[in-house]
Amino acid sequence: MNILIPHHWLLEHLETKATPEQIRKQLSLAGPSVERIQEKEGETVYDIEVTTNRVDSMSVRGIAREAAVILDHAKIPAQLKPLHLMKFSQLQPTTTQLLPLPKISHQLAAVKRITTVVLSQIKPTATPEWMAKRLRQIDQNVHWAAIDITNYVTHELGHPCHAFDYDKMMNLGGKIIIDIAKKNESFTTLDGERYTTVGGEVIFRAQDGTIIDLPAIKGTLNTAVDQNTKNILFWIENLDAKKVRFSSMTHDIRTVAAELNERNVDPHLAEPTFSFALKLYQQIIGAKIASNLYDYFPHPQSMKTITVPLAVFQRYLGFSLDQKIIISILTKLGCKVTQEKQQLLISPPTYRQDLAIPVDFVEEVARIYGYHNIPNKIMGGTLPLKRPDDAYFDLEEKIKNFLSLVGLQEVYTYSLVSEKQALKSGYQLKDHLKLANPLTEDKVYLRRSLLPSLNQVIAENPTSTDLELFEVAKIYRPTGQETQLPQEQMKLAFSFRSNYRRARGIIEGLLDYLFVEDYQFITNKNNTQAEIIAFKKQKHHSLGIINASNITLPASSIGLINAELDLNSLSQVAQSQPHYQPLAKTMPLIEDLTFEIAKNTKIGDLIAAIKQTSPLIHQVELKDVYQQRYSFRLTYLDPQNNLAAPDIMPIRQKIVHRVKQRFPAELVGKV
Repeated sequence: MNILIPHHWLLEHLETKATPEQIRKQLSLAGPSVERIQEKEGETVYDIEVTTNRVDSMSVRGIAREAAVILDHAKIPAQLKPLHLMKFSQLQPTTTQLLPLPKISHQLAAVKRITTVVLSQIKPTATPEWMAKRLRQIDQNVHWAAIDITNYVTHELGHPCHAFDYDKMMNLGGKIIIDIAKKNESFTTLDGERYTTVGGEVIFRAQDGTIIDLPAIKGTLNTAVDQNTKNILFWIENLDAKKVRFSSMTHDIRTVAAELNERNVDPHLAEPTFSFALKLYQQIIGAKIASNLYDYFPHPQSMKTITVPLAVFQRYLGFSLDQKIIISILTKLGCKVTQEKQQLLISPPTYRQDLAIPVDFVEEVARIYGYHNIPNKIMGGTLPLKRPDDAYFDLEEKIKNFLSLVGLQEVYTYSLVSEKQALKSGYQLKDHLKLANPLTEDKVYLRRSLLPSLNQVIAENPTSTDLELFEVAKIYRPTGQETQLPQEQMKLAFSFRSNYRRARGIIEGLLDYLFVEDYQFITNKNNTQAEIIAFKKQKHHSLGIINASNITLPASSIGLINAELDLNSLSQVAQSQPHYQPLAKTMPLIEDLTFEIAKNTKIGDLIAAIKQTSPLIHQVELKDVYQQRYSFRLTYLDPQNNLAAPDIMPIRQKIVHRVKQRFPAELVGKV
């Protein structure tokens, strides 16, 4: 989130003589990044990026608090100015003409705090120029004082606040019911935009059920303050951040209030925000406090004390830092620090909910001390000179290039899978390694196969009817020893929403591209899978398995085809270039034969049978398929003599006889 802050507004909270350039440099080195310095209406304005977990810095006061610590540590005198505001215990009505507060119903656990009071004698006062100028400098619209005070206070102190038209509220029944919206309820925001609830949003209702506010995000038109407003119900709520995020994103209403509230803004910040706003209402408009204060705060936050051994700082920083510097930095950041022997007991302030574990405090010390001040140290140890045995960089590059060129899409999926996906791999849960502290339920086990993850990608894209995916990644096999890391194996997996013939053709093309000279696809009895065997130096290497519902289905049948190959086995038979073979001195003779073949015939076995008929058959290719008619192109070659038609005739007759005997197939036409 980016926040704009005029320089003189910052100096109302920061006591320093540092120049804007010094502030920009030091903040960017150790805290919120100042992306640029602008000139607006004759004044320097900082454009500052604040990380999403630092809601405490998303205000003028928050940046001043950071700057005070950072500048002081950089030897530039600076300190945070105190806020002189009335405590809630001191707040009293300033008029005898008291107005009743509306009845407030808040039974939801999502409500953390509600603070409200009635202000009377509201006049349609123009926003003073000094406030209007600052609002323009931070790119906020200027309306009139009764509204602009809420925007101004929110930006200055960091907790959103809201003003209702009190009389409109009372005319709707004088009751505010904090409730969960049902589906298809309508409401209109104060800018006139109409919305319909989806169900589950936190909303405010009037007594008759009408929605009168989308709290922590944006007000509604039926209770909005306008120039006719006489009385205001000034209001601050602090709600469950997840509920705020849900409502804001569901309706695409991205206000400053929503961006702050969805990041767990500190409910303790409501008191200074409330008091500051009342001060401005009294000074600018002359408003009177016309009711007693209502403050519902059922569970005030008390931050836990976290024990951090001093050795943790040295282990993570990489050098020994004086413990006095560590304690000084943490204390200036608002933490309460007590030392007991060689450990620190640290209680962070309520506005620093991001400080929860020991390393968080190490990070705070490191950034304030300055990453640029940490001593440089050359990496210890020696650089490895031997290439790892399981590194297949060249092979991976060739595989990825080939598969992408033939139309497959590469995907990257998580190594961690859910229980359901783990069981789909063919292994029991006990055969997987399970994380002791998984972040989510869908990432618990280290996978034993890439295929369940690829199948999930296919399932999540039902409209893409021709998806063909591949992934090169590791699987993890337990060693059986709890103290040992798993055995990692590189796999190449395919998932085709296609037919078996195309899937096999792509894998055959890949093997040919890698110059695997001798390989075979061996199908099982059920015709549901084929094992890919490669032969090299009289050894056979099992490369992997292709799975299909039925391998012998016709080419028009589309189904989910899976294949998984082992990269280590593939690397044993793949070659960087083919073996040299001299060109034949004789001419080949080529002819096509078409057979009518029965369904469920294994075409690979038929091609192998044709090739085994005669040593003169150099090559057999499947050229075309029409219904059950398969056309094969045969290449005959005799290295010693040129062949003629009479030489081929007996071989052709032998082929037809062999095919007819071993397969239910008939030659189309006469021999």
